[in-house]
Parts: sequence; C-alpha cells; structure tokens
Amino acid sequence: MHITARRAVLGLGSNLGDRIATLRSAVRELSTSEGVRVVAVAPVWRTEPVGPPQPEYLNSAVLVETTLEPASLLAQALAVETKLGRNRVGRWSARTLDIDLLWMADLVVDAAGLQVPHPELTRRAFALAPLVALVPDCVDPVDGVPYAAKLAALPGVSVFPAGEMLDDTADLGA
Repeated sequence: MHITARRAVLGLGSNLGDRIATLRSAVRELSTSEGVRVVAVAPVWRTEPVGPPQPEYLNSAVLVETTLEPASLLAQALAVETKLGRNRVGRWSARTLDIDLLWMADLVVDAAGLQVPHPELTRRAFALAPLVALVPDCVDPVDGVPYAAKLAALPGVSVFPAGEMLDDTADLGA
C-alpha cells in the first residue's frame, strides 16, 4: 500500500547553549528521520521569551513531507528534542530545543496531547513568521483565513530576523 506524503511544518526554538548549532543539529536529525523529508528551512528569527525572565530565543521552522501520521511525526520530533539534550522542567521554561508540530496541510487534529494546527499558532508571531516564510499561501484549515493575514494582524509583533540560516541545501539532499 502506498502512503501519500503530506506537507507539515515543524517549529524550532532554542534559548540555551549554542542555539544556532542546536537548531542546525535539529534540522539534520529531522532530515534523517524515517518517514520525514526536509523540503525547506526558514530563516532564523530572534524572539523575546514568553513567561519568566530567560534568554532570548532563536526560532525557525522546517517544511517537511511526511508519510507519518501526526502523532508519529510529533513523536519523532520529541525524540530529536531528547537526543539533543531537552529536559522538560516546566511550562515556558528555558530550553535547549523545542520542536512543535505547527501545521499539516488540510488537516485538523484535536486529540489528547496533540492539536493540529498548534493551538497557540495564531497568537505566536515567532511561529507564524517562519511558517509563512515556508508556505506563504497556507491557510488555517479551521477557518480558511491565510496565515499571512493572521500574522499581519498580530499587535506589537516582536520577531526580528537574526540573519542566520540553518541549512545548506547540499546537506539536505535538495
């Protein structure tokens, strides 16, 4: 049986350690995950943290094609977090790596432990900006509104390009 690949965007964030090296390692790890093909990598964005005082985040995202179901894709992402040193110590805590399943083309999931699109996506410029950079024409499958319009409507957006790129397309086999 042939399983059709679906596009998905995984958000990446880091605010501890060598953030760029960690994000690059995450892209490499995701690109070698079974059932996942990294298609494109967004630029890096500098972001003020949400929650308690902590270092500034660097955020990006990867557009993937995957044959995995959403829960399996999220499990792969969480395994990469763990492999690269993520310790879960509390909500909004500083972290070496955070990977979120932000969006899957034409899919809505509302299950225990997994919501797609990500439930905070439309309130987080640091997630919307890389998503829109990767898939400019993507729309929210819940209401049909383009994510670019939702990003433009966010008040006081404080996401700034950091001028870093995470990928070398030769490394991704693109």
